[in-house]
Amino acid sequence: MATKSMNETLTRVGRGTPMGELLREYWMPVMRSERVVAGGEPVAVELLGDRYVIFRGDDGTVACFDEACPHRGASLALARNEDCALRCIYHGWKFTTDGRTVETPSEPEDGGRFASKVKLNHHPVVDAGGVIWVWVGGTGREPNPFPRFAFTDLPSSHVFGIVAILECNWMQGLEADIDSAHVSLLHETEAAKGPLKDLLDDRAPRDEIDRTSWGIRYAAIRQLSTGDSLVRVKPMVMPWYTIVPELPNGDRLWHAWVPINDHRTIFWYLWYNEDQPVDPGYFADQFGLDLENMNKDNFREGYSRDNMWGQDRAAMRAGTSFSGITGLAAQDIAVQESMGAIVDRSIENPGKSDTGIVRARHFLLDAIKDKAEGRVPAGLGADIDYRKIASANVVVSQGDDWRHLVV
Repeated sequence: MATKSMNETLTRVGRGTPMGELLREYWMPVMRSERVVAGGEPVAVELLGDRYVIFRGDDGTVACFDEACPHRGASLALARNEDCALRCIYHGWKFTTDGRTVETPSEPEDGGRFASKVKLNHHPVVDAGGVIWVWVGGTGREPNPFPRFAFTDLPSSHVFGIVAILECNWMQGLEADIDSAHVSLLHETEAAKGPLKDLLDDRAPRDEIDRTSWGIRYAAIRQLSTGDSLVRVKPMVMPWYTIVPELPNGDRLWHAWVPINDHRTIFWYLWYNEDQPVDPGYFADQFGLDLENMNKDNFREGYSRDNMWGQDRAAMRAGTSFSGITGLAAQDIAVQESMGAIVDRSIENPGKSDTGIVRARHFLLDAIKDKAEGRVPAGLGADIDYRKIASANVVVSQGDDWRHLVV
């Protein structure tokens, strides 16, 4: 059980909060690359309670500024995108993709001296793996190392990513993915029909947990009817990533929960395959995705508390659906949002199956302490090779250690 003080520390992400200052040190995956069109409209995004604007110049360069124009604060989401620069529509001030103020037409002509003194908060951007990543750790600083996951260097045919906007705090999403026990219960109907069916042999897995320089590695160990153990190894990579064990065809599912603010979250569903192109249709049915009609920038549209996330009570009574909600993605979103904007962890009753979640909370609190005391928090070291961080799904004979089978 967490205290109210601990809950506040874990969930509050605004500027000046302990968690908010820690999270600003990490690169954030904020939107699909396809959403930002060369020469097209700027896209406004809120991250950790602050507002930014992202745009792509005519030459394909992506840039990120504070949303407020440094002149009088008008939104640069309204700006003209011209000549690899944004021009504010209020007074015509112009800002290039590399963060320079080059024109201030509302001011007397002085050879550009005034414009050169205008400070624009310009944030580092990386476009990789079909994802726009931003670092907002502070202007005038070198960004921390970019987390080059395996999929960031793959061709576009090998990666398929979509986004949902969750109406709840980011920790509720992260903790749900750390929790392996719910897969055999919440997702029972889908598990029985697909590659997760072996998880139903043991609904109360035992966790083994290893701390690493990049986060925590979880092994959920289930006893199979054969007497062997099924071990699902999942990394929790600081501060908000997980990689789900691969499907039979080799596809892996990468998740991220990036806080928009204390009450909303950017949730990533991204599949990748290092050996062959991904086929979205392969997993669409199991994950409850309507690939033809969904909004890839918010695939949960149409499902909310107002309609109980599409829950079908008739299907529950008929025994054709345990949860009454179709698809793993929608089921996860429903239970996370059902807890409220920020769940009160001080009234929960955690059991043995929640050991991993408790460890993650303390790991994050340790990272806050490391930053405050001048140490490098987990996941920010320059020597981490993110390409080698992977999940695994292995069957282990009695007496063997799963660590011998997993890199």
